[in-house]
Amino acid sequence: MTALVCTLTEAGLAALLNAAAGGTNAVRIASAGVTATAVLVAPTLTGLPNEIRIGAVAGTPIDATTIHLTVRDESAAAYTVRTIGLYLDTGTLFAVYSQPDPIVEKASVSTMFVALDVKLLEGQAGLVQFGETSFLNPPASETVKGVAYFATISEALAGAVADKLISPATMKRCLDNYVLAERLGEPGGVATLGPDGKLQLSQRPPIDLIDVWAVENEAQMLALNGTAGDFAVRTDNGLVYVLQAVPASVLGNWLEISTPAPVSSVNGKTGAVWLSASDVGAVPTGRQIYVIDGPLYGGGNLGADVGIGLRVSSQDDVVGGQRWDQVVTPGGLLPLIQRIDGKVDRSRRIDTGGLVTGGGALDGDRFISVTAAGTDDILAGQRWDVAVTPAGLANLPKSLTPNGYFMWPGGFMVQWVQYRGVFTTDTAIYVNFPIAFRQIVLPQSATAYLTVPNRYRDLWGQVTEPTLGGAYVQLQAGDPDDNRADGFDLIVFGR
Repeated sequence: MTALVCTLTEAGLAALLNAAAGGTNAVRIASAGVTATAVLVAPTLTGLPNEIRIGAVAGTPIDATTIHLTVRDESAAAYTVRTIGLYLDTGTLFAVYSQPDPIVEKASVSTMFVALDVKLLEGQAGLVQFGETSFLNPPASETVKGVAYFATISEALAGAVADKLISPATMKRCLDNYVLAERLGEPGGVATLGPDGKLQLSQRPPIDLIDVWAVENEAQMLALNGTAGDFAVRTDNGLVYVLQAVPASVLGNWLEISTPAPVSSVNGKTGAVWLSASDVGAVPTGRQIYVIDGPLYGGGNLGADVGIGLRVSSQDDVVGGQRWDQVVTPGGLLPLIQRIDGKVDRSRRIDTGGLVTGGGALDGDRFISVTAAGTDDILAGQRWDVAVTPAGLANLPKSLTPNGYFMWPGGFMVQWVQYRGVFTTDTAIYVNFPIAFRQIVLPQSATAYLTVPNRYRDLWGQVTEPTLGGAYVQLQAGDPDDNRADGFDLIVFGR
């Protein structure tokens, strides 16, 4: 399938660029998020609504500016995908792709594969790292293993296609075509066979043979009709010589290549040599291993094998507690453990109250626990016998998106809307809150939005009496000159 081209977010670019050093930092893409909601792709995105996280993301650079990725989901989940986001191992949204039509429809019995490409600046593709890559099928290149086509014989002969492979059969046909007839039998060309099936004499290269001469003495060696590289073996001294240059009659042109002489010295000593331990760096046998008073015993002279051991306390020694020259093992501790067992009064109790439940008499194992409050308990704010945990707070209803909300314990909630569009006149727009309030809408605030700062443009944001589900935002001109707003932001509190 054709890879989807993603848009890099501002947060992803900030993670990639190290502005302080003027260079870049390597980043790791660790997961993907998919959602059935189509979003307006913008560099300011930091998350996806109602997303499903997928940890199986593989990728590799395919050139200096492009990384190719594959997202895989083998789970039994069933969902529709219109938007895909790539997340770094820091949780930062790195890149996003979205479209109105479904990208893929995953069934519970299927495995989803989605391929994506991210275009970067020259040299940045190698700065992105990935985890598992065993299921990645990128386009093949000179540096990346991947999928490629085989070239036809016409494409191979033309030599103009750079992204296809050549099979051995096609290569043979290419080589057969590139043997020029006018080079047959010519110097630097291709040799040909004669009627006898052998290379023709006129095309055979000259062969310079090396001779080995057996001579009795120096005089016979100097009388040889030798060429450079010849060897002479003299029987009078048992030495071998090689002729480095002609003529052979010059003794200096011969090089002695063997010296069968006896060893004349060892470690600076000559004659009948006796080596001591210090001559070869060995430890003298007169050295001793001494054992200091305590649990260690053994040691002795290094003239023979030496053993060292530990004195182990018996159970009686452990109970007695008087020996200082022994060590205690688990077997020695058994009597102490047996003496300690049963020291707790079994009629004692552990009683609980308030948030803590369980306990009882100590005649058996007892468990004490604290019940964690669920999300409904935290929102209702009525129970006194459960404890609020960080996980419970983290599960409170929220949607951290450009048009989202956050609910606190007790049901108090803040909602926000980011509305984008060019307005040049007084305008009233009805805005639906991301979710409806259940009881009351408290103070709300609307602020006009400008894409760039401008001291002359003005359309003031105002709000009307809200309902539980929404409110009108009025953009009001302050004067008749240069009235413009590029949207507005709305913040609402309530329960």
